[in-house]
Amino acid sequence: MAEKLKVVWLSNIIFPDAAERIGVARYAIGSWLTAYRDVMRRYHGDDMMLHVIAPYDGHSFAELTVGDTCHYLFPKECKPQALSAWFKSIDDRIRPDVVHLHGSEFPHSSIYVDACGNANAVLSIQGLVSVYPRYYFAGMPAHYPPTLRDLLKGETLTARRNEMARRGQLERSLLTKVRYVAGRTSWDYAHCKAVNQSLHYFVCNEPLREGFYHAAWSLPACRRHTIFACQSSYPIKGTHMLLRALAIVRRTYPDAVLSLPGVDVARRPWYRTFTYWKYIRSLIRDLGLSGCVHFLGDLSEEEMIDQYLSANVFVCPSSIENSSNSVCEAQMTGTPVIASYVGGMMDLVDDGVTGLLYRFEEIEMLADKICRIFADDDLAVTLSRNARAAASVRHDREAIARSLWQIYQTVSGNVNQDRQQ
Repeated sequence: MAEKLKVVWLSNIIFPDAAERIGVARYAIGSWLTAYRDVMRRYHGDDMMLHVIAPYDGHSFAELTVGDTCHYLFPKECKPQALSAWFKSIDDRIRPDVVHLHGSEFPHSSIYVDACGNANAVLSIQGLVSVYPRYYFAGMPAHYPPTLRDLLKGETLTARRNEMARRGQLERSLLTKVRYVAGRTSWDYAHCKAVNQSLHYFVCNEPLREGFYHAAWSLPACRRHTIFACQSSYPIKGTHMLLRALAIVRRTYPDAVLSLPGVDVARRPWYRTFTYWKYIRSLIRDLGLSGCVHFLGDLSEEEMIDQYLSANVFVCPSSIENSSNSVCEAQMTGTPVIASYVGGMMDLVDDGVTGLLYRFEEIEMLADKICRIFADDDLAVTLSRNARAAASVRHDREAIARSLWQIYQTVSGNVNQDRQQ
């Protein structure tokens, strides 16, 4: 029997099953990582041994095995020197064939490469925080007054933007250190190559959560004139622009409503309110949108699917994105999609075929496209059908597993070849 490939994943978050085992909080983000692991288990579980290294809300280094996966956990506030030594000890013990760095924006990825070398490391591009600060304020009014909470905590919009820029410098440094990158869009390809021309760039799509492969949107079952979007607590996600478009839509469709996952900003106490939430709350009031914007709280996978299926249209109004998981999920379910023409969105949405695109700042165009889908059932059904077909190919799990396995084979093969020379 051939020896299993030893693979290390360096993650930005602890996996849910490991978090449950040691009794720490699970994260609502990063679900695609679990889907990735499940896909590799299904198609290559007999061929590889997976080790996951991740930060967690603890005070000491920890190791545990859950199922067939070994987890190595380090405290989020760990000092770089201690983390470097710990990474090296794990690397010496495992002697991995491949180290897969899931994400580029946090210092631990650079620390790992500095401690253990770059020969067998492949970096997956999620977003690119080195680019995002350009678009951070996303059309918000200049010098919008911060809340007392943000002032006291040093978390004003400017401070957050500057922190993102600082992490972006770490990301650019990492891109100069690694030899292999895995990405998904022409946008992340262009930006990675602009930093390091010598990078070997692999294309590898990401799987979605299981339930999205089995859900199917239909026009008769949706709630007419309902918009669904994925709200966030910072301006890049463009919720404020969508609210302005909604006010225009309601002139034609007075019953139009917007549903958003996340905290109800209108009910948040003033002393716990972020500046961006304050801005959203003021827009809802000033635009006369009270009662037609619904905040849904944290949603499970099943609840997210229900929202996609219930919506008449899904909108991604971000000022910058690489490859929006929310757009991919909407297309897989068949919910008609409208997205801003930014970042890698043109690789996900074929305008007029698998969705509709518009310029981020053109709220009038966004409003018009929402109204088009509301008014034209044939268009909605056509976009839905085409999007599901395209997403089914893009997120085919066997093809994704095959692509990632080929990347691992290439990287590990090159390492072996280098050792023999």
